[in-house]
Amino acid sequence: MIHKEISIQKKGSLKDTRLTTYFLEKSQEYEYGEKRPCVLVCPGGAYRFTSDREAEMIALNLNCRGYHAAVLRYSCAPARFPTALTEVAESVKLLKENAGEWAIDPDKIFIMGFSAGGHLAASYGVFWDQDFVAEEAGCSSELLKPFGLILCYPVITSDRTYTHEESIQNLIGDAGEELREKMSLEKQVGKQVPQTFLWHTFEDDAVPFQNSLVFTEALGKAGIPVEYHLFTPGEHGLSLASRSTRRADGSGEVKECAEWIRLLWAWLDRIC
Repeated sequence: MIHKEISIQKKGSLKDTRLTTYFLEKSQEYEYGEKRPCVLVCPGGAYRFTSDREAEMIALNLNCRGYHAAVLRYSCAPARFPTALTEVAESVKLLKENAGEWAIDPDKIFIMGFSAGGHLAASYGVFWDQDFVAEEAGCSSELLKPFGLILCYPVITSDRTYTHEESIQNLIGDAGEELREKMSLEKQVGKQVPQTFLWHTFEDDAVPFQNSLVFTEALGKAGIPVEYHLFTPGEHGLSLASRSTRRADGSGEVKECAEWIRLLWAWLDRIC
């Protein structure tokens, strides 16, 4: 295991912003051999913090399936948009520039996010090809291109009917309605967005399932391949929905929803 903590610092970054790697060692005994797909994980936390429950355990589960993983502890409030977005871009750039050393397939890098981290991952999916992102990263947009998105009960819309208001406020502060409108990511979907896997729960009363639904509908209209799973039971913030990621109070285990990781593995295996 190549396990490193790498400081990620962009304009406006908080000092503890870092990328933690979970890279499997090279070995000719494995089918993948010299290079593997890599998943960049963005934990949730309402753009106020990054959750431990949506970090290392997720990376280790991906490792068990044969994928490299890296967890980005991105800048949260008081940092504002686009700081976290540029940190994702810097992380993608780092993964691709070091692909040979770390045995990464540079053409198969996924951005995965939970809750507000899902908003960040989806933001990268819609904005990665814009000039301001490439300028901040100091490279071409082509180097920053993601292969796919994995969105877990994501915050998507800034529409006040269905949004998670705390996440949007922590992200934009008092920037005003123009930026708020831009953060309604379903309205930013075009051909630039990569293939996407999403899941949510009907009972989520913090980030309503309509968030992932409107993004799915936008992807469909744009002709972007998408796989969407909606489970009936389950509160917000389930992570793996298994015993391994239960909260300190014992909540957060829902057997029906725990199937999402196996559905994800099937999706990843099919496209990789």
